[in-house]
Amino acid sequence: MASNTIFENATGVTISGNAQVVNAGRDVNIVHGPPSAGTLRLYFIHLFHCNPLHLGLSQLLRPVSNATHTRSGPVAKCYPGTRLKVLDMIEQWLNRRDQQSVCWLNGPAGYGKSALSQTIAERYADKGRLLGSFFFLRGTGDRSHITRLIPTLAHQISIFVPATKPLIGQALEEDYTLLDSSVSIVHQFRRLVTNPLSSLPAKSKILVIDGLDECDDKVQMAEFINMLIDMSRRDQLPFCIFLTSRVEEHIRKEFCYARAHSVLYCMDLAAFDSRPDIRLYFEQEFGRIYDQNLPIMRRIPQPWPSSRVLFVLLDKAGSSFMFAATLVRLVGEDPMPYKVLQEVLDSGSNGLDPLYKQVLSSASQTPAFHQLIGSIMILQTNQSINSLSLLLDIQAGEIVLELLKVQSIVKIPGDDDELIMLYHTSLRDFLTIKSRSGNYFINPSLQHIHMALDCLKCLAKDSSEDFFDNSPSYAIVEWPHHIILGLQEQEPIWDGEIMNTLVNSIEKFLTFQGEKWFDTISKVPYVGKGEMREWLYAGLHLCQVSHNNSFNYFTFNI
Repeated sequence: MASNTIFENATGVTISGNAQVVNAGRDVNIVHGPPSAGTLRLYFIHLFHCNPLHLGLSQLLRPVSNATHTRSGPVAKCYPGTRLKVLDMIEQWLNRRDQQSVCWLNGPAGYGKSALSQTIAERYADKGRLLGSFFFLRGTGDRSHITRLIPTLAHQISIFVPATKPLIGQALEEDYTLLDSSVSIVHQFRRLVTNPLSSLPAKSKILVIDGLDECDDKVQMAEFINMLIDMSRRDQLPFCIFLTSRVEEHIRKEFCYARAHSVLYCMDLAAFDSRPDIRLYFEQEFGRIYDQNLPIMRRIPQPWPSSRVLFVLLDKAGSSFMFAATLVRLVGEDPMPYKVLQEVLDSGSNGLDPLYKQVLSSASQTPAFHQLIGSIMILQTNQSINSLSLLLDIQAGEIVLELLKVQSIVKIPGDDDELIMLYHTSLRDFLTIKSRSGNYFINPSLQHIHMALDCLKCLAKDSSEDFFDNSPSYAIVEWPHHIILGLQEQEPIWDGEIMNTLVNSIEKFLTFQGEKWFDTISKVPYVGKGEMREWLYAGLHLCQVSHNNSFNYFTFNI
């Protein structure tokens, strides 16, 4: 039956607003505004009257594969023989099976929270007791947002506990808006996680969620924590859940609320003496460096470093495993390890910031390096060498050359199509806070605008019929987003020259290639024209209001 005849001979039918009629077999749905990607996917279930399992749960849930404990890249885990006391206490908590079904492991940046989460996830996956895991990470697209958390966990649960697969599929079939980003995370969690497990023996099993503070959605994260505490108090959590984060206010408030005390097992990493563990790590890793560089190191007396120097290094590290790991990479990657170590000792400063400054001081400081490192810090998703080469108009070989001097803090992939990644997000914090980074400061506002310009420049050179033929998808999707981020930063840009360049670039692009761009956007999975149009309007409005620029929004029909 055609959608334009479904109300034939009907009376008293009024549809107002920006509504769409979706005729799905015997079901008629009226949607105001453009339906979300999640809703559209599930319309097809009703349209074809098919079980969602026939489409595949993976296609429906779209799990974030690089957010789980099986992800590739620089994955930190506990060094052999270290963190034994902390791991033992976590294991004791898991085996108690009492009312404290939620564990919150907290500690400052660099204390090894993610390494512990990874070790726990791997250990309990081997035991058949892991339900799923999610590792939040800022600046990595879906991994920095809470909207993909529940679908990713649900997908893993359907694999680790096969009996839940038809139950999760049934929940999706019954409620085709369940994956919509507007649906509350509480409702999603109940329908896709707790309900399918409620009738199964899952009390001895565990969910691992790392880096709650790395999630950009603070309000929703607080709501999620509140829900876990409430469900645990009502004995509605049919498993244990292990959470880690820094002590940030929106997280602390939820965990420190009086009603959480009876169901929360709290572990403060700062309360553990990590000095013996870091000493073991130093001794073994510096021994390895000595052996691997014997032609250079054989003139250096052993043990290297000496007990006195090791004591100084332990004072510099404090409880920071991140400092220890960065120092070992910095020393191990230099052709003269003993010389680099002596420079660290001579600096007389403790903590990560001086170490970051020492690494950056060895970089080329060329315009290409500053463009490259600044772009890496503000990218919405990690990019490969080849993708950055197209975006920034820098040869792939030059990108590798520029990053070689900072490879102890930025991971250079072995393949040009693999992602460039930070070893730790504390580098981004350091570089974007002027009081910490000093001369190495990267202005986020300015960098976002430069990235928007780089994206527009990249697209402007594309003469093909479809941007996807020659242009990186990042440039196609993210340029309006970078404009918004740049102009919404706490320190807005008042540089008239760069703003005029931005306005002229936008107007020229929309005039000559705007229609092609919107046609291309319509082909991007899970990116709606409505959302992109909102980003574009917001960006253009900010340009005009913040900088008194006036130009024609409607060079073409957007």
